[in-house]
Amino acid sequence: MPFLHLALTEKRARLQYDLAQQPRLLQHLPGDLLALLRTALVSHRYALEISQENADLLFNTGQVLTSLAELISEGPPEQTDAPHADPLHLYQEALEFFQRCLSLQEYQLTQADAEANASATGSMDVEKRDVEVGEGKISEPNQSAPSDEDHWATIVEPVTPNSLLDSLLVQVETLTSVCGLLSARGTDDPGWVEQYYQSLLHERISLAAKETGRYRESALTKAKFRCALAEAGFSTARLDISTYEREIVAAYEDLVDFSADAEALCDRADAELAFHVTFRKSLQRGSIGTMQESGAASSVIRWKHLTKALDSLTTASKLVNAKNLPRIHLRRGDSEMHRRSLGFAPSPYEIAAKSATTLLKNAEIFYRGAAKVATAEAAKDEEAEAFIKEAVVAGLLGKMSKLQEKASGEKARVHEIVGDMVEEGMLSMDDAQKLIL
Repeated sequence: MPFLHLALTEKRARLQYDLAQQPRLLQHLPGDLLALLRTALVSHRYALEISQENADLLFNTGQVLTSLAELISEGPPEQTDAPHADPLHLYQEALEFFQRCLSLQEYQLTQADAEANASATGSMDVEKRDVEVGEGKISEPNQSAPSDEDHWATIVEPVTPNSLLDSLLVQVETLTSVCGLLSARGTDDPGWVEQYYQSLLHERISLAAKETGRYRESALTKAKFRCALAEAGFSTARLDISTYEREIVAAYEDLVDFSADAEALCDRADAELAFHVTFRKSLQRGSIGTMQESGAASSVIRWKHLTKALDSLTTASKLVNAKNLPRIHLRRGDSEMHRRSLGFAPSPYEIAAKSATTLLKNAEIFYRGAAKVATAEAAKDEEAEAFIKEAVVAGLLGKMSKLQEKASGEKARVHEIVGDMVEEGMLSMDDAQKLIL
């Protein structure tokens, strides 16, 4: 039975992807996350061979591709050496599936609206069924005997304006991920990303948001994309630093008041932090004037954005709707470490240099708070990161015992986190030398 075969194939593909989203189950399954996602992709492609006009399958296939692209882009370089393993190629293919899904949904919604209109017109002239009544008997419609052949059916959710908006926003989210990848590479021109958004998504999202009332979600998704696009533009030398800065400020103007919106506050803080990190990398590459001149001139700007990030995170941490509180406290600690880094040579910022000890103590408090909340919420990854970062800061303040204790049981993890902090600019090479265990 072709229909039953399709239903089972689709369920298997979806189950494989759902398993890949459950980290706690992965340790009980054969293979790793990368292998599971690749298997899920093969299953989705097979299901699409059976039914190409299936909006859910098209959407889910796009999701598998984006998850695979994210995992590969975050992993070791050798993962991209495999055939069809380029994250950018996977993102672009995901966009194709999402766009096909959207086109199909728009067609189905148009058809459903036409049928509804036709039905409403026809209901004005409904024919009444004649019922024969004779000698106390009422004739009944013929009831055919059930067929010996089994019949299978599936419940298909109707397409709604919300469905269309989902398919639009997931494309914006995918483009945001693409911008992150292009920023990291620093070579590929992101012009096509902006063109894709403007020609296929921008106006349609505005209309869909108006029809569904999902203004805030749409505005937040667009703001994140705008910041990511500006970062990619600056990283690839298409935008200067002033334009980049204006873009991040303007990105959240559509969200008139988000002082009580933890998600929006955290997203804006991430954009501010990314501005600092991207600017720092450009200085290291010598992309902006000379190191000495540009470093000194940029410190005031970067301090301002890091302070804004810290203020946003602090406000978010006090809101009842805040999600992943341990991660918010971790980012507060990171913000203080980044502010301290502005006091590093060769162009130390005077305020940062004079406040170095205070900034370290603040970071220690934030990391300790993150560890405490993570322990209470059983957030193991955040708990481990927070404890180690707290120990690192304690070591910089002259209290090495906590870091030595951590290193004795988790040396590889300690070295990994210290290495990441050096790479992200939170620790100097002098700091790293001081912390060698």
